[in-house]
Amino acid sequence: MTLFHFGNCLVVSCAPYLLLYKGSRLSEYQAVWKLVNAGMAYFLTQMCKMLVLATFFPIMSDGPTGDDGKQDVDFVNEFLKSTMDISDLLGIHLLMNRIPGRGELKVLIAGLGWASAEFVTTKLIPLWVGARAIEFDWKHTITSLDNNISLVLYLSVATLIWLWSRTDLQKIYMPVVALLLGLACYRPLVMLLVTYSLGLTGWYLLLFRAAYTLAIAGLSLQMYIGMVNSITTY
Repeated sequence: MTLFHFGNCLVVSCAPYLLLYKGSRLSEYQAVWKLVNAGMAYFLTQMCKMLVLATFFPIMSDGPTGDDGKQDVDFVNEFLKSTMDISDLLGIHLLMNRIPGRGELKVLIAGLGWASAEFVTTKLIPLWVGARAIEFDWKHTITSLDNNISLVLYLSVATLIWLWSRTDLQKIYMPVVALLLGLACYRPLVMLLVTYSLGLTGWYLLLFRAAYTLAIAGLSLQMYIGMVNSITTY
């Protein structure tokens, strides 16, 4: 039964990735090696980020618990840590510059490869250990669904970086792209603020994370379609 639950969680986590790979015809471009390169770029970026965090932002011990029962959080330290996520934006940008082909191909490979590497490094082992436990827990299903949200997020980030790199992007859209990249970069800090202030956890936090990500994705897709249409017109 526990292995069956792990299998269900794995299907929920990986099915959208496989469907995107097949549905977007990435398989026709023989993009497997390019996705592997994207995963390697993710690992290298995370290693560099961990070195910087360990050097300048040492792990803080849990803060004291307040009178209301909530554990105090050092938001300044968390802000500085979230700022280091800018390195992910730089890593994706450098990765996309090394991918030949159209913008659509660059976005798909960078977003899918980056999200897949994050799943392997941060979610696969906890699912393997936790979902196979004797006691059933919905948190593993939530983790699986959150992995799909991460896929949408990284595809949106790759789209925004592609738009930012375009020289023919109208200047009026530059602040919007920068704002959306900032919202994507500081998403962990926003989730922490929501959890601490509103007490959202579990499914409610997942729904908020999904709405937050879909808002970024919707605006990114709208600007991307406008850019592609203008390129086609001219």
